[in-house]
Amino acid sequence: MTSPLRSVDVETFRRDGWLVIPSALGKPQLGELDAAVGRLEQGAGNEGPGLHHFEQTDAGAVLARSEDFVPHDETLRAFVCRGLIVEVLAALFGEPAVLFKEKINYKHPGGGGFAPHQDASAYRFVDHHISCMVPLDPATPASGCLYVAQGFQAGQLATDQRGRIEESTAALLDWRPVPLEPGDLLFFDSYTPHYSDSNTTDRPRRAAYLTYNAASLGDHRRRYYDDKQEEFSRAGGDFAGERVRISISDDFLGRPVSGETHTTDPLDPLLAAYRSPIANQMYDETVTELEHALQTAALARAEGATPELIAASLLHDVGHLVVDDVTPNGAERVEDRRHEAAGASFLSQWFGPEVTSPVARHVAAKRYLCAVDASYLSELSPASVRSLHLQGGPMTEAEITEFERDVHHRAAVQLRRWDDRAKVQGLEVPAFGEYQDLLRSLTTGRDRQ
Repeated sequence: MTSPLRSVDVETFRRDGWLVIPSALGKPQLGELDAAVGRLEQGAGNEGPGLHHFEQTDAGAVLARSEDFVPHDETLRAFVCRGLIVEVLAALFGEPAVLFKEKINYKHPGGGGFAPHQDASAYRFVDHHISCMVPLDPATPASGCLYVAQGFQAGQLATDQRGRIEESTAALLDWRPVPLEPGDLLFFDSYTPHYSDSNTTDRPRRAAYLTYNAASLGDHRRRYYDDKQEEFSRAGGDFAGERVRISISDDFLGRPVSGETHTTDPLDPLLAAYRSPIANQMYDETVTELEHALQTAALARAEGATPELIAASLLHDVGHLVVDDVTPNGAERVEDRRHEAAGASFLSQWFGPEVTSPVARHVAAKRYLCAVDASYLSELSPASVRSLHLQGGPMTEAEITEFERDVHHRAAVQLRRWDDRAKVQGLEVPAFGEYQDLLRSLTTGRDRQ
């Protein structure tokens, strides 16, 4: 097998105990991973496959970790067990690698961090492992990225009774943050000291942590999970009610969930769409899908729109994310995939027609305005002009009459006006998190139906 690493990369890892490979994964692969993790997250609250752990935040109980999921999802199994990561590990181990354990840490806003520790003390049956961190969202100091320190050559450092690195020892280490973007990979040794802080942003910071051992030492994955589940069932889910237990060692700083019911946010699939790599692709000549959504919502809110119309403005192009039809700048769009219909259908599982109807009709509103407003066509962006032909061109008289019969047509037209203006490069507007309470308030009535 040809090593994907240079010899200097291997030397760096053996000197420092960690190695970052920037931009190792492309957007298509990230999109597949994001979708697979979204499926895993959605199933967690319904006792879906895998082992799931929850924590308490100020916003309520949230999913903290999913693990033991490789047998249940082919996309994740292929990524974890074949391809680039195992090739890199073969170079670092000097022989083929075998999976020891796998997990997704979600770290929702306010989610707990991890005290300084080394993984080796919690990874039994084999005395040496290498882990790969795969960020699905930007990992920054504010969102709780990993901090690492040299010292892995010394083996196991002094620990306290909880299995954490002793405070006096940790204070002497030279801690360095490792900020990462989706697509980057971080490899680190099981003796590399590391920790992370709480997530202080308004968005989750999801990351996969995949741990391997040298194949010559055997396959211990099933044994690891059987041993962990036995210990957890014997020891309980928290440490005297003070901290939630998600690791074998007591290094997680999250809070135990109040009560017995663990649920995920019903809006998680929607929120995941706006965390996906597709949302950060260019929507138009000047803004990304996410920037366009936020600017449209900001215009609606500034002009006193109803909560429903603000939500529709924020979410009107979610169909682009659902059907993945974001066309690169300058590329010719060859088909209309009716993102407005796909988006309205997707949103109908949470919202009523006051939200979904303007979304479903915002493309028709463009055709309508082209037909009834002589100046409108000249105000469209080049991308909107290019898509107009595929969408049917200006409406006919019969189509205008039919459109105006719809009770929500005025809302769709107003949404369209904001849509056309929401393409300002570098404009500062409220973040997506500022709309989440509004979105949840609009789902309440439907939850009771």
